[in-house]
Order: sequence, then C-alpha cells, then structure tokens
Amino acid sequence: MQLTPTAESKPRCGTQTAGAHYTVQVARSVSEVEALRPLWTTLQRHPNSDIDFYLTILGARPEIVRPHVIVVYRSGSPDAMLIGRLERRRFDLKIGYRAFFSPRCRSLTFIYEGLLGNGSPENSKLMLEEIMRSLRQGEADLVFFNSLKVDSPIYCFATSLPGFLSRDNFPDRREHWTMKLPRSVEEFYLGLSPKARRNRRQEANKLLRDHSNNVRVRCLRETGEVDQMIQDIEEVAKRTYHRGLGVGFHDSAEMRRRLHLEAQQGRLRAYILYVAEKPCAFWLATLYGRTLHGHFTGYDPDFAKYSPGTFILLRIIEDSCGSNVEEIDFGFGDAWYKEFFCNCKWYEASSYIFAPTLKGLGLNLLRTPTMAVDKAARMVAERTKLLPKVKKAWRGLLRDRTNSSFPKSTETIARPPGRS
Repeated sequence: MQLTPTAESKPRCGTQTAGAHYTVQVARSVSEVEALRPLWTTLQRHPNSDIDFYLTILGARPEIVRPHVIVVYRSGSPDAMLIGRLERRRFDLKIGYRAFFSPRCRSLTFIYEGLLGNGSPENSKLMLEEIMRSLRQGEADLVFFNSLKVDSPIYCFATSLPGFLSRDNFPDRREHWTMKLPRSVEEFYLGLSPKARRNRRQEANKLLRDHSNNVRVRCLRETGEVDQMIQDIEEVAKRTYHRGLGVGFHDSAEMRRRLHLEAQQGRLRAYILYVAEKPCAFWLATLYGRTLHGHFTGYDPDFAKYSPGTFILLRIIEDSCGSNVEEIDFGFGDAWYKEFFCNCKWYEASSYIFAPTLKGLGLNLLRTPTMAVDKAARMVAERTKLLPKVKKAWRGLLRDRTNSSFPKSTETIARPPGRS
C-alpha cells in the first residue's frame, strides 16, 4: 500500500540509505516514531503492531533500549515499514522447557506482525540488507524475528541472505490456527461431529448436576473493571503450568498498562468463568477490527475434570457467532482444541540472524548444538508418539510445583454452554 508522504510521516531519522528510486530510513527514538504516526495508523492491522500498544510496551519494559523502525520510501512515498526495537536481553539456550544457559546480549527484535505496507520481495530484501548493515556496524549481537509466515518474502531473505555462520540453522516452525466463524450458533454445532456434540453435552450436564447452575461467564471490557479483572485472572493464572514456565498472564505494571490501554480503546475482551463467585478459568483477548485475538488463557487445575477451558471457549464462540466478529485468532502455541475447533491454519517460524562478530558467532555456535539435541529429541518423541505424553507430564510437573504452596479447593464448576 502506497501513501502520499507528508511532513509528519517522514521523520528525520538517524541513518538513511538511498538508491535510484528508493530511500531506507530507520527511526531510533520515540519522537521519530511519533512522526510516523499518520503513516503507521493507516497501515496497522493487528493489535500487536498497533502504534499505541507498541509505545506502551516500549515504555514498560526496562530491557528495551530504544525503537528500531525501518521505513522504505519509493519515489518519495512511504511504501513499507518493519517494526522493531533494540533490547538488552538474555539469550536462552533451551532443551525442551528448560534453559541450560542464558548469556546476555543486545538484540534487534522485530515484533510479531511488524511488517506493515507492501511486503514485496524488493522491499523485504532492502529491509534485510539494512538489518545486516546494522549488525556489521555493531548495533546488536543478533536479530530476532518473531514468527514470520514461512511463505513470506521477508522470511525467505532472513533465512537465505546471511552467511552460513550468521544464519539460523534451526528456525522454530509451528502452526498458527484461526477459526472463521459460521453465521449462527446452530450452524457451528451442526459442524461438529455427533460424538463431539454428545461429549460437550455430557460435560455440561455434569456441571449442572454438581453445581446447581451456580455459575456464570462474564465478559469484562470497561476501564472501571480492569482492576477487578486482573485480580480474578491472577487468582487462576498463578495456579497454571504457565506460571512454572514464567510465561502466560502475570499481574505486573506492564500488564496493567496494556489492559487499561485496550479498555480505553474499546478493544478489551476478558472472559472469566465463575463458580459461586470464585474465578476458575479465563480467556483474555483483544477485538481488533473483526478479529478476536486470544492472548492468555488458563484454568484452575482443581477443576480440570470439567474441561473449563473448553467450556469457556464454547461460550465465546456462541457470543461471537452472528455478531460483528468474523474470526477468532487463537494466538501462539499448540493445543488440541485449536486443531479441533479451527478451520484455517498457516505456518510461521521464529528466526535469528547473528552478527558477524566474535560474540554474535559465538552465540550461534552455542545455539546450534543445543537446538540439534532439542530437535532430535522432539523427532524421536514424535515418531514414537510420545511427544504429547512428554509435554503433558512436564507441564503437570510444573503445575504441581506451582501449586505446592496452595491449599486444595473444595469447589468446582457449572452451567452448560448453549443458549437454552
């Protein structure tokens, strides 16, 4: 998408590269990013690359040094931009869920859905050449691309342009699932197999029998509800295996800032399942355009036999069918329910480029054998069909460790999905 340049949309950036018909500029300060706002707001299409969300994260994380936003102009008109930031971070070398070594480094991190505008092969190559120029000049030890579509030109160049010693030999490839919603709730349930419908009905009836309808699902979205929302979600999140991994929802200054921002913008959607006013499951999302983007989810393990995650998801689907929501994006990570409910998928991969310096090449030298062992172990587990069991056991161990300090609850869940 091409836009007519204005004085506001073309900042005076720190560096500039020019050719016969193009100019590449890099915004390295908040003021230069703000100067891009007229262009940025026209191109943004995903909550992660929304300019206000980007600036909120930029100000909330102490490890972020500054912005790093690349803009390509063609014949004087802005044509594409790539959104990133310079960070001082730890570079985790992991096998499975465990990090064995975490050296510190400087990373140019390009965010998920951070390529806006015309992502053509020509623009993608120009951006990659600018990134590699920054690495040669010592701005960072490595570059991290967060989940690029594997069929995109920018992913192709990110994995082919760098030399062998700087290249990522083990990009982290995974599926991304979304659900195109049917026109009605009835159409959704008719799309399930008879067995699936029967199983959902049995789960719902069990909840009713055990808890006498003492259940509700609330969708919290207003600014005045954020503090209570965070308190209730944290009550559940601290008992999940995600907490043992150090990921997922966590009550923090950054989380509060982002949720207040999304509530102010009218985009926040926090679904919480309560039994006797006790929170026991949640699904935190952002409504951006006509897509509901899921970010964080979790349930209290004391209620696992009731499949509370599936319960709350069915409520979300029911509420969304026939509304202005056309699609549900289930976000990162693998889970059985994504493949079960979703009808659209693509492949993404996170990838690194390492600086042609002693430290950059050393980091790649450390990572390559670590990832080789990790990939080999996963391949063996997949071929022997043990991978789901290994993941489940590992997550269960993390959940048990997380919950070891909490007393067991005597309460559980209720109320069936469905508009009856």
